[in-house]
Amino acid sequence: MQIAAMNPRYISREDVPRETVEHELEIYRTQARNEKKPDQVIDRVATGRLEKFYQEVCLLEQTFIKDSGRTIKDLILELTAKTGEKITIRRFRRFHLGENGS
Repeated sequence: MQIAAMNPRYISREDVPRETVEHELEIYRTQARNEKKPDQVIDRVATGRLEKFYQEVCLLEQTFIKDSGRTIKDLILELTAKTGEKITIRRFRRFHLGENGS
């Protein structure tokens, strides 16, 4: 349900390709410059926006749709503690039905 609703592209931030991270950081730096942010805070602004990006595209960083107070990572840690079993998400698949926009 989480994957269908939130459409993550990666399992964790470690799975995001380095080129994608660099590309996003450059976009966020450019946005900060265009917003006339001081030079000394541009990297902090970009890093903060990158954190938001991770929360949107990484399954483990996403807010659990049934409980907005927890992330998927929190949920897995709780289940691991409760069951005593290590839980690892190795992959997922999302199917999308409908028309393509053309």
